[in-house]
This record gives sequence, structure tokens and C-alpha cells, in this order.
Amino acid sequence: MTAGGPALGRRVARLRRLGGAFRAGTLAAAAIVVALVVALAGLLLLESIPSIDRWGLGFFTDPAFSAVPVIVGTLLTSALALLIAVPISLGVAIFAAELAPRWLRTPLAWMVDLGAAIPSVVYGFWALVVVSPWMARTGEPALAHLTGGTGPFSGLPLGEDYLTASLILAIMIVPTISALSREALLGVPRAPREAALCLGGTRWDATRLSVLRPAAPGILGAIMLGLGRAIGETIAVALVIGNIYQLPTSLFSQGGTIPSILVNEFGGAFGLQQSELIELGLVLFAMSFAINLLARLLIRRAQRETGRGGWFSRRRRRGVPAPDPVGTNLRDPLDRPLWWSRVEAGRPRAVRRRRVVYLIALVLVVGATAAAVYPLASLIGTAVQQGGAAVVTPSFYTSTPPPYCLETNASTHCPLGGIGPALQGTLILIALASVVAVPVGLLTGIYLSEYARRRTSQLLGVLVDVMVGVPSLLLGVFVFVLFLRVDPLDARSALSGAAALSLLMIPIIARATEAALRTVSVEVREAALALGFPRHRVTLRVVLGNSKSAILTANFLALGRAGGETAALVFTAGTSSYWFTSLRSPIASLGPLIYDNLTIASAPNWTIDAWGAALVLLLIMAAVSLAARLVLRADRTPGSV
Repeated sequence: MTAGGPALGRRVARLRRLGGAFRAGTLAAAAIVVALVVALAGLLLLESIPSIDRWGLGFFTDPAFSAVPVIVGTLLTSALALLIAVPISLGVAIFAAELAPRWLRTPLAWMVDLGAAIPSVVYGFWALVVVSPWMARTGEPALAHLTGGTGPFSGLPLGEDYLTASLILAIMIVPTISALSREALLGVPRAPREAALCLGGTRWDATRLSVLRPAAPGILGAIMLGLGRAIGETIAVALVIGNIYQLPTSLFSQGGTIPSILVNEFGGAFGLQQSELIELGLVLFAMSFAINLLARLLIRRAQRETGRGGWFSRRRRRGVPAPDPVGTNLRDPLDRPLWWSRVEAGRPRAVRRRRVVYLIALVLVVGATAAAVYPLASLIGTAVQQGGAAVVTPSFYTSTPPPYCLETNASTHCPLGGIGPALQGTLILIALASVVAVPVGLLTGIYLSEYARRRTSQLLGVLVDVMVGVPSLLLGVFVFVLFLRVDPLDARSALSGAAALSLLMIPIIARATEAALRTVSVEVREAALALGFPRHRVTLRVVLGNSKSAILTANFLALGRAGGETAALVFTAGTSSYWFTSLRSPIASLGPLIYDNLTIASAPNWTIDAWGAALVLLLIMAAVSLAARLVLRADRTPGSV
């Protein structure tokens, strides 16, 4: 005992030092996230000073130069997208979580998750080739005919306007809102559903009365996240809105949004014009910050209302008729109260009414699901049709892009190149970004879950959510301006692109890690601590061990998100048709390759290469989504839902 005393003391001291160092590391990672948010806002403000000095409030009011057209365009397209997407998303979520047959729920959930993971450049490519021509020929003329060509549907149907941009945004945010709303519905315990069914209610009655209200905070958060994505969307909107700097006169008007104007004009801007565009980015950052803050406040209020019954419960209580003091003591021939006879007489009618309501609700949610799945099926089918021949060609993955060719039949007369440099560059960028993003995001999530006090955790949570909601375009602008200040040669390079992707990945991993760690019960932590394990070992071995699958899934999703990124890489990684040579040189990647092939040149062979690259991105996203679901499924207990 005596001999082991000094050794035991040294071991305890060493464990304490390791625990302190681990906690300090998590705190440093969280501080990095705080510093990134502050640096992003500060640099945008600093670079906007020349524009602020030149225009002042005239930036918003001057008739000759005003940011109002693109601000209005951003808000208009986002509001219309939300108006279209919310009812469809809720229908999909309710059908997938409550009303769909069990055999259909898993493939439907996988399809919805895949839709949320598809890169925006692929959506934009499909919209430019499929949706925009259909809107010009069929959709918009039909709307103009129904309304007599007046009001919001006046003007010449062009197919590249506010209405088409809003429709594409709605298609893009439906999977996000649906997936998160589905998880909120599945998070409600089964007991309330079963109680409603035992009382004779239909499955729709059980969903409406027992599930929707408890899941309301999660659904509200999903809607706000969808709004945040709609406001910050760049590539898809830039391809179909027309990019004209003017106020809309109807939904058929061409116009622009803040992200679309930035992506089209920032690359060639200098001096005051660049400062004006950065001030637009500052406005976009303020809008994104306000939306995230409002979302947290609304979710917290909804949780409080749900906890004490909420508006819905109060309304139901007000709707219950008061008991009849006169008829309660009267009896029928079977010695039952008269009110019982009235209830029995109305039972068949009530049962028929509930069945009709259930059938109507089922038709509506099935229709919403079909409306959500059809665009995804069309996108996949178009990509397979246009790029399938390129994808099955082995040389497509090892060749450089083809020379420019104007032949009509590219597959016969023009050489078809490949995506070798872009595929190589994407893998290099993801690897470099992961070296920074994975440890920083993981340690930040651990600090938020295990060490931060309640108020500190709430504040850091807000900042992490702000980083999650910041449009990737702004991250690219931030990294480009920062590298331009340090070394102009590195402003567009592999290092710059990897830095932008790491900023994109860190908050995703941090938030998902925190959520995964919080699912581990307090009893598990306390049991491990009671056995004498130091806290850092409990965190590393017990807590992380119990949530490793969810954390691995978060890393999969972050890697997939980075692999399909376009807007941030347009400014940072630059464009290249050659193989990787240096970290300080521009580097090719899949997203910018597709975007450049669409906007810079219209050669048929370049278009086929772009479709092939889009199909490769789709296959990558499908593989990532499937791997994430398999990992989570393998970690579930047999009795889990």
C-alpha cells in the first residue's frame, strides 16, 4: 500500500493533467468557431467601409444606385419558395413517418435524404435544361391564361425569371424540411399514438391530435433552416433568374438576388465595385444571422408553449361544450343517461366522417409525396440519359476536359474528354479540409455537450448555428479576401479552396456531434464516473463510444456537402483543366467544372462532360447517404424505431 502510494499519486496527477489538456483543447476548438464568426463579420464590415463612405444610406435609397432590387429579389424568391415548399414538405414528412406502409418508409426516407444532399449546381443544371424550357412553353403561359395576363402573372413568359427561381428553390428545400420534420415526428413517443388508436381514432386522428403538437418545435426549426438555405442559395438561382439588376414588376420579370449578383460579378470586380459587392454580402450575412436567431427564439417559445399545453390545447378546451346540468340526471329506458343515447345515435355518422377525413388526408399527403419525388426522379433520369454514356467509359475518369467543339453531334464528331483533374482536385480539397475540419468540429461538439455551462453552451450554439446557416458563397468571399490580403498569389489556390471547405464543414460536424453526444443518458455518464474513471476518459470511451455511429454519419454528410460545393470554390479554388501541381496554384473540382461548362461555353461535348460530372456527383451523394443510413442502422438496438 505504501509502496504504491507515490506511483498512484503520479498516475492521478498525470490523469488530471491529461484531463485538463483535453478540456483546454475542446475550449480552444470552440474558441476557433467564435473567432471565425467574429472574423467573418469583421472582415465583411472592414471591406465594406469604402462603399459605406461613398453611399451611406444611399446604398439602399439612391435612385441611381440601390441594393433594394436584389434585396427584394432575395426575399421574394425565398418567400415564394417557402410558400410552395412548406405544405408539400409537411405532407411528405407525415406520410413517411405516420401513414406510409412500413416497407415503403425506408426507401422513401432514403430518397428524401438524397434530395437534401444533391449539390445545388446539379439542381441548377437540371433546372436550366428541363424546368426553364417547360416553364417558358407550358407552365407560365398556362398561369397567364388563367389570370388573363394580369397581376403577378403579367408580362412575357421567358422561363428564366422570379417564378422559375422560386420553384427551383422550393424543389431544393423540400427534402431538407421534409427530412428534419420527419425526424421530429419520429421523435414523439409511441404511447400517445397508441392511446388515440385505442380510443377509436384513425391514423390521421392519432397524428393530428397526438403527434403534430409535440413535434411543432422541430418542424418550425426545419422550416427556418429551409428558409435560411433558400436565402443563401447561389448557383441554382443564378442559372435561371436572368441576373438583371431591376425591381420585379411581376413574377415573370427577370431579376437577381444577392447571391446570384455576387457569384456573377465578384470575380471581375475591383476597388469600389468590389467593396459594394462585399457590402451586399454583409447584408446577406445580417439576414442569415437574423433568421437563425429568430429560429432559435421561435423554437424555444414553441417548446414552452408545448410544455404547458400551448395554443392548440387551449383552443380544444374552449371548443368542448359545457355539460348539460338538466339532462345529466335524465335516464333512457335502459337506465342510461340521455346524453349517452345521443352519442350512440351519432356514432355511425361520426365514424363515417372520420373515415372520409382520413381518406382526404391520405390523398393529400400521397399527392405531396409524389410532387416531391417526381422532380428528384426527373433529375436522376435526365442525368442518366445525358451523362450515362460518359460515366460508363473508363477513360472519362482519367482524361482531361475536351477541346472546345461546335459540332451538333458531339458524341460522333467531337472528342469527349473527362473529369480526371476535377475528380483528383475534389479529393485533394476534401482531404485537406478534413485535416482541419474534423478535429475542430469534433472537439467543439464535445465542449458544447460535456464542458460548457448552460449559458455558454447556448451562446456558442447560436454562433455554430450562424456558421451552419451562412451561405457558402460568403465563406468563399471571406477566404478569398483574407488570402488576398495575406498573399495575392494564394487567393485562388488549393489552399484557399481547402480553407473555404473546412469553414463549411466545421459547424456541420460540431452541431451533429453535440446532438449525438446529448443522446447519451446522464445515468451512463454517472455510472462510469462512479467507477472511478476520469471525466475525459468517460467522454472519450463511454460517451463517444455510444454515439460513434451518429458522429461518423455527421462526418459522412459533411464530406458529401464539401464534395458537391460550387459557390465557395468559384472564388477560392479557381478553375483549371490540368492535373494538380501545387497547393498555391488553382485546382480543378467537380462543382466549378459543371458551372463553367454551362456559363462559359455551350459546346455540345462540354455539355456532355458536365452531365457526366453531375451524374458522378449524384452517385457520390447516393453512396454517402446510403453509407450514413447503414451505419446508423447497424448501431440501432433491436427494439428501436
